Amino acid sequence: MATPAQIIANRANAQKSTGPRSAEGKSASRFNALKLGIHAAAIIIPGEDPAQYEALAADYRCDFRPQTPSELFHVDTMLRADWQKRRLQVVEADLFRTLLAETPGASLAAALLSESPAAKLLARTQRQIAAFERAWYRARTELRRARQQAEDASGQSFERYLDRLCDMPPIGELASIRHPANIALPDSPAGLAIPAECHSLATP
Repeated sequence: MATPAQIIANRANAQKSTGPRSAEGKSASRFNALKLGIHAAAIIIPGEDPAQYEALAADYRCDFRPQTPSELFHVDTMLRADWQKRRLQVVEADLFRTLLAETPGASLAAALLSESPAAKLLARTQRQIAAFERAWYRARTELRRARQQAEDASGQSFERYLDRLCDMPPIGELASIRHPANIALPDSPAGLAIPAECHSLATP
């Protein structure tokens, strides 16, 4: 339970939140409310708390901050895998209790080797949990790879820009500001001398 001071602080922080500012961030976040509602309706089953799913989804968005549709896909995949794994872990615990109740006094190993329907279902549930974990890690790997590729492409573009700048001819060689051959450039000592035609103007 939040204290009154925490509630006031949370409200103050909420007032400071301006949401995404970049075009990419706005594009990725504009469907958040709709997307969350669709996901909740598709994945929540009777007995589960939609508020817990919404809180988990908000944590994922805050933690990974997807900026493009592909990043959003990978984050959604991680979210669904996480939620379904949590669901099956509850089933797994119930099956363990069922197995031990079916074989009073037997060890857990003996119960697992009993080939009872509960033991078989437990094995299938554990395989599915492992599959959700693999899906989560694959999605995170793809998300990191996509972001690294985007960073590399951005860095290469900047390096190409610098290369083009370095390949440009010196300013004195540019045709648009070419100097006559009989006039020295300003950075030479001769360029500081007063031209002869100016002496008549300088003398009374």
